[in-house]
Amino acid sequence: MNSTITILTVAKKILLDNMLNVLSFIFSLVFVVVLSKRTVNSPEIVFLDVGQGDAVLIQQDNYQILIDGGPDDSILYELAKYMPWFDKRIEKLVLTHPHDDHLNGLLLLLEKYEINEILYSNVEYPNLGYEYLVKNYKGILQDVKAGYSFTYRDIFFSVIYPFDEERSQEENLNNKSLVTFLVINGYKILLMGDAEVEVEKKLLDYEILESIDILKVGHHCSRSSTSESFLSFTQPEIAICLCGKGNSFGHPHYETLKKFKNKNVQYFITSEEGNVEFSF
Repeated sequence: MNSTITILTVAKKILLDNMLNVLSFIFSLVFVVVLSKRTVNSPEIVFLDVGQGDAVLIQQDNYQILIDGGPDDSILYELAKYMPWFDKRIEKLVLTHPHDDHLNGLLLLLEKYEINEILYSNVEYPNLGYEYLVKNYKGILQDVKAGYSFTYRDIFFSVIYPFDEERSQEENLNNKSLVTFLVINGYKILLMGDAEVEVEKKLLDYEILESIDILKVGHHCSRSSTSESFLSFTQPEIAICLCGKGNSFGHPHYETLKKFKNKNVQYFITSEEGNVEFSF
């Protein structure tokens, strides 16, 4: 009898020790897989594939800037791939203009994340979502125009359009888009929102836009944007087209892609590539 008890005691101890080892292994695996979504020390920019719409994430440390949110809840899934799992705060949301394919995702984000500030251009546009935003988030809304800028560590962010006098004159809402210019660790990045050729002409006096590194092309690489003169002036190394697979607009338009090829500009299309990420 004593021998049987001794054998059972030893077996129980072996089983317990093994269980502890297994649990330790599982915990270590969870730590590596889940907690590895840690702080991003080097700055990065991610052009998110959110279908037929725009969403651009810029982050360093636990500091995030999100420009536009796409047309639906896709932004929630894509953003979770890049932000640390424990970080539920976004320092700055930027709404370039209140079309649904830029606005709707931001409205959903406001329910899930703590937002410090929303940058926008206070235009008039009959859109229920936009009216809801303006009415319910007055405390964190900041109306910005050309000349607004801030710096966070290796990221310099500035608004270069619209000019103050342009906001009331332009009828085409695309051409009321906030156009933003960033310098990240010396790399120049131009984000055109949905701005079209008419706005591009007004930016040709900005010498700082010569020889940029990355161009987020206006209006989803439509033929209504990216003129020959604008491409010749900015001379981007890389162009990004944010658009959805099989979209009804035919974006990106063939004419725009042909211009990139003729000028040896490498281009990426999110409907083909998925998310496009650059670390600096």
